[in-house]
Amino acid sequence: METTEQAITRAPETSIEEALSRMCQRLSALQAADGSWEGEDIWNPMLPAQYVIAMQVIGRPIDRGRAQNILQQFEHEKLANGLWGLHRFGEPSLFMTALVYVASRLLGVKADHPSLAEARKMLAKEDLLSIPSWGKIWLSIAGVYEWKGAHSIPPEVWMLPKSARIHPANYYCHTRLIYMGMASVSAEEITAPITDLTREIRKELYPGRNYEELPWVASRGKLRAADLYAEPTKTLQAMYWAGDAYSAVHFSPLRKKILRDLRKRMKWELDSSDFTCLSPVNGLLFMLTLWNANPSDPYVERQLARFEGWVWEDEHEGMRIAGARSATWDSSFALQALSRAYEALPTERPMLRESIERGLEWLRTQQIETPAIDDATTYRKMDRVDPTGGFCFAGVWHGWPVSDCTAEAICAFLEAPPELRSEADLERVRRGIEFMLRCQNSDGGFGSYEARKNDASLEWMNPAEMFGDSMTEMSYVECTASNAIAIVAALPHLSGGLRTQAEASLKRAEALLRSMQRPDGSWEGVWGVATLYGTFFALRALHAIRSHHGEGPDAAMKKAGTYIASMQREDGGFGEHWRTCATGRSEDLGYSHCVQTGWALSGLASVSEHREARERASAWLESQLEEDGELPEQIFAGVFFRTALIGYRMYRRIFPMMAVAEHLNAK
Repeated sequence: METTEQAITRAPETSIEEALSRMCQRLSALQAADGSWEGEDIWNPMLPAQYVIAMQVIGRPIDRGRAQNILQQFEHEKLANGLWGLHRFGEPSLFMTALVYVASRLLGVKADHPSLAEARKMLAKEDLLSIPSWGKIWLSIAGVYEWKGAHSIPPEVWMLPKSARIHPANYYCHTRLIYMGMASVSAEEITAPITDLTREIRKELYPGRNYEELPWVASRGKLRAADLYAEPTKTLQAMYWAGDAYSAVHFSPLRKKILRDLRKRMKWELDSSDFTCLSPVNGLLFMLTLWNANPSDPYVERQLARFEGWVWEDEHEGMRIAGARSATWDSSFALQALSRAYEALPTERPMLRESIERGLEWLRTQQIETPAIDDATTYRKMDRVDPTGGFCFAGVWHGWPVSDCTAEAICAFLEAPPELRSEADLERVRRGIEFMLRCQNSDGGFGSYEARKNDASLEWMNPAEMFGDSMTEMSYVECTASNAIAIVAALPHLSGGLRTQAEASLKRAEALLRSMQRPDGSWEGVWGVATLYGTFFALRALHAIRSHHGEGPDAAMKKAGTYIASMQREDGGFGEHWRTCATGRSEDLGYSHCVQTGWALSGLASVSEHREARERASAWLESQLEEDGELPEQIFAGVFFRTALIGYRMYRRIFPMMAVAEHLNAK
């Protein structure tokens, strides 16, 4: 774990302008040759472990060098107690520990190796039959758990009318595609070849028990409480048992037909995403499904080749598989930060101008001009929004645009020095706005990839017990705020019906944002930790809206500023604990955090008050600055589905710098 206590070389005391200048130079130095920026999005060992299992199934040996790198990553992610969790800062997870154990053994690590000692103790103490459902599925794929011990996922649910709320078309897109894959692998009971090693692992996972005599069926609903975010509801449990009963007597020809149809949908998804899928989480399941139907399927080969795009690999941390790539997201914020610095540091403008110009040139290539395949009608049939005009989190190759990524890209264009913009950029803005409007929910808020399909919550049927808020698109504070800011910036460049639609959209978004403010003045963030993240975005949006109308901060903004100021630590920094994401109750981190201090400082700058708090926050950031313009890497500040932290490696290079520039510009 890297914290502020690590040994680093601090820069000598400097002025705020000199500190900002060094931050700018560092960010510019990190710009790629093509003009983009991208930092790794650090996940957990789940994907490398599943990758190992998948390669075992399809008979693709992992070469020695990569195997060693995967094992090195497992070691790097290990908790202090020798086990593994959903992230490197949390509690041990039976799900994660079991997956890593099995993958390590498949890679040749001996059962008595010291690296697995604590995992062996956990497996002896805990009942692996209580592993969460995703674990039951992946261990069944590995051949060390029985499919009859996992609840079935009837693929026939895809035959329901889409008007039925439980039809997968209404799920959040990640959940929709993951369970498309899980329904297929479970229906086919795809399993790795059973070898002598498999039999050895079975004995190790269930010590002192006869594998063939384990109570598989009775263990379907057995779940380790410490691994759960929320227990399955009674309604969901009833659905599980109904699905199990149906699958026991299902009509085989009908099931074969729906499985063929799902494979066609999988191939369509691969075609529309440059063979990467929405994420590697569903990608591996698609790969197993297609391989099982035809081991010579060329789609499998193309998918294997493109899967490497998710991989980060080096000598220090080994081989990681990111759940997402973030070049467009990182680059859009980097450009905004540089543009704010361009205003704050006139003497640095030649250097900043060159970097901004190169970044904009790259960003111009990242908008989806037309759908990758088919047309908007086909996208709707595939439960997708028309992607035309959108920007993806990763890059244009991904094919899955996101509303707030599009919004931040629009802001990057419109906040750049005017002389660097072109009429073509304004046309990009207009197309981007059209895509964003397709992602607005009926309540006025914005989802991420698409608008919510219906207004009913489906969290009561969330089958991913370890995660929360994963069933449907929501009206996220962050997405709603980003979209509102972009619309405000774009309005002077819109006309006719599009301007009318945008103005109406903005009013609805503002109304929802205001309604989402909590009594203490904060907003709850969902994709970052936590109230500091949500309040930072909401204040940016309200500041943009009020400024557009020639008005200053109102009572709601001032209340939010007071909330942020109340969280300031003695040293001037800010730090909020990641547990806040799961509990909804803000907790102090115990030390100041560079990225979160950046969010707090930006929020305060939007209010134009609390000058003393801003000065102290800025001074603390300056005190943390290293000689090369870096800030220390600390505990992760991103999160997905409430419980799993993400480390965005570019955040410490972007948000503190943006905040310091905004602080200077607000003086």
